[in-house]
Amino acid sequence: MWTLLFWVSLLSIAYSYLLYPELLRIWSKGKRLKPPQSAAELPEVTVIFAAYNEEAVIDKKLQSIVDSDYPAEKLFVHVGSDASTDSTDEILQKWAEKNPRITWKRLAGRTGKAQIINQLADESATEILVPTDANIVFHSQTISNLVRWFSNDEIDIVGSNIVYMSPPDKGIAKQEDYYLNRENRIKTYESILYGTAMGIEGGCYAIRRSAFRSIPKNYFMEDFFQSMQVLQRNKKVLVDENSVVYEDVSTDIREEYKRKTRISIGNFQNLKHFSGVLIKQTFPLGFVFFSHKILRWITPFFLIIMFFSALQLAFSGSVFFQWMTTIAMTWMLLTLMHAKSMIKLSGKLAFAAHFLYMNIALFHGFIIFNKGIQSNVWQPTKRNQD
Repeated sequence: MWTLLFWVSLLSIAYSYLLYPELLRIWSKGKRLKPPQSAAELPEVTVIFAAYNEEAVIDKKLQSIVDSDYPAEKLFVHVGSDASTDSTDEILQKWAEKNPRITWKRLAGRTGKAQIINQLADESATEILVPTDANIVFHSQTISNLVRWFSNDEIDIVGSNIVYMSPPDKGIAKQEDYYLNRENRIKTYESILYGTAMGIEGGCYAIRRSAFRSIPKNYFMEDFFQSMQVLQRNKKVLVDENSVVYEDVSTDIREEYKRKTRISIGNFQNLKHFSGVLIKQTFPLGFVFFSHKILRWITPFFLIIMFFSALQLAFSGSVFFQWMTTIAMTWMLLTLMHAKSMIKLSGKLAFAAHFLYMNIALFHGFIIFNKGIQSNVWQPTKRNQD
């Protein structure tokens, strides 16, 4: 039994991280997304986002939206300041005074991103909404590239392609950059094959106002919630590689750990909320959801099962599993020392440590989720990490 548990767990991880992406690559070979012809009349668009103490990035953010090639008379911006205590409000007011299409509101107390997005969406009357994050910088063609897809009535959400700006050769930047690029490719394959991009980036996506649904209270991953509720209604969710936006690469492993823990809480909220699709919409939605997301979300449990299975078999005299246990314990020790800056790893060892550390964050998020979520108020990841 212990041998079976070990190999089933290992193969489940290998399938989700290696085999599934490779299958998608093979199946989508020679295929590509073809945007529909642009509508004769471009729709009005509102960019909405929450901001809490974003003085370091909000000027650049708003400037990138204003510099868009989308017709200015059809582009609006609505921002919710989540009781910011720095100069965010003053910056927003200056922008609003010189550009009447930029509006903002201050929330009296910390509210959380999801509820702010709900309020901003309710107050927006345009056909298309573009929820985004305060630190995401738009390319001049981002909005135009996102909106062009909506002339196809089957498409309700289009996700952007987030690119890290000049990733520094420091900290976990390389690992995060590699992971993001790989995820972008997988979601592109899913878009091409099934129109079921699994987990569009909340940093920037476009959604039909009619398709937007109010985000449940204390929800962390509102972007995944929106894409899944659209997919449940048999509408399409795509990622467009040409809809580029930019974000500072994460370099601090402690900051990224906190972010991954928040994401993990949202993952398990979504697993609880949408688990029914595995039975009701087995293919392609259930297949993609299980292969790309669910197996990854429960990878920490697979790792725990593998370790204790190998430990049990090692004590039973298996030389192979004695070696496996030794490797696992060395992996954990190196990861802990790397996280505490006691040693600096590079190459494959750095990626292995990053994988384990992020799965620890995922498990941590599961523990918090099980205790019950009382608030989704957030502290933004440190901006402009040096």
